[in-house]
Amino acid sequence: MKLNLFLLLISYSICYGQERAEINQKISSKDSYLSLRVDSLDQEIIRLYSKTNSCYLPLLKDPKLYPLGGRSGFEWSDLFNDLLAKESNYNNRYLVGDFMSLDENFETRGIEEINAELKNLVDFKKYDEKLFKLFDLGGKSSNDIEILYSYIRLNYPEDSSKLFNFYDKVWRFKTPPFIRKFSRMRNTFYASGQRVCLCEAYEDTLFLIAQYATSSKRLEPIIKKDSSGEVKSITYNEYLPINKRRHYYAPQYRITSKNWESDRKYEKADLLHDYDLGGGNKHITYYKGRSELPNFLLMKPSEDYPKAMTSNGIHEVALRELSRGMLGTANSIGCIRLSDFGSKFTRWWVPKNAKFFILYYEDRYHKKLSLESIKNELPFKNKEEGDLFRLWLNKNKPLKAKQMDLDIEGSFDNGFILDAYNLFGAEYERHKINLIK
Repeated sequence: MKLNLFLLLISYSICYGQERAEINQKISSKDSYLSLRVDSLDQEIIRLYSKTNSCYLPLLKDPKLYPLGGRSGFEWSDLFNDLLAKESNYNNRYLVGDFMSLDENFETRGIEEINAELKNLVDFKKYDEKLFKLFDLGGKSSNDIEILYSYIRLNYPEDSSKLFNFYDKVWRFKTPPFIRKFSRMRNTFYASGQRVCLCEAYEDTLFLIAQYATSSKRLEPIIKKDSSGEVKSITYNEYLPINKRRHYYAPQYRITSKNWESDRKYEKADLLHDYDLGGGNKHITYYKGRSELPNFLLMKPSEDYPKAMTSNGIHEVALRELSRGMLGTANSIGCIRLSDFGSKFTRWWVPKNAKFFILYYEDRYHKKLSLESIKNELPFKNKEEGDLFRLWLNKNKPLKAKQMDLDIEGSFDNGFILDAYNLFGAEYERHKINLIK
């Protein structure tokens, strides 16, 4: 598995390098691109850019990415949040839901997450590189956290409340990026590749701030109740938003509400940050009044798409029977799901009323895989091997184990343990080697 992950990284690098070379060749042959203004790029260049940076996808005027009968493609100016003040530092932020699990050859596309670099965010332009390093070290021990807080008190006393709050509410939950080519639910495997991209628009580029594995709609819940109204069972039918159901997702939404979660206390620093980004609140959203949907971001479809579902949102994976191990594949009941850290950071980063574009080719949206095609990718052969990893993670990284919902004992091949190994497997393998030494 460790070797396979390494090879996957190499394949991404080769692929991206080839795409970039093709882009550079096209641009150098066209005098009109000397200015490199995004609004002057032709569709051929946008198509090439969009292969490695989904932030360009809304500018691609390909009708196959859209429901029938509507517009095809947006302009550069459409990316901006026109409901924020013009002088705001955040009106160039937008989201893209790239819901394609397959590549152009209809093979598993794979997802490689990207975490934000704080130095690239306008919120952190005034701070030094050492602070960013201390942010990343803070999660390793209580001593590292105290070093971080002492550094902030000494060097940035006027911003201490804001920086303490950001670390405590967001950054301490940071996990390594997922790198995944498939997901598993029970005995079925699915191609992975769906992503939500956090983007910033500039005159000369569309900057990819972060990229998180996501899960969009495939399932429709069938709820059976008894005579008293109590839920007896919940089953799921397949409901893919393609063909006649393509209108389920609108190509354009706005994030009209930013809700909170019960695991974090909403405090003054959170209120002030929300105010700077146009709004937010401490309310908690529940599904059917029972299951919490943490960090729920309500998506309101554009009036241009009246048939689109209106009650969906972006939130942390919350329903136990539909695990976070499915991120990257179409296995949601409608909402857009993110990991624990992905949802927290997105909730913090995205302004209220930011635009959210959802685009995909229908024939690349979803695919089941055979066990034979991926069995060599599975890290554990039996429950004993799986439980050893579970024990190691719970003992050495209890916060991360809690984030991943990984118990000390359990299945050796479900989505929870595959997700945890995806993130921490390399470190675990080094641990095993050290034991042998």
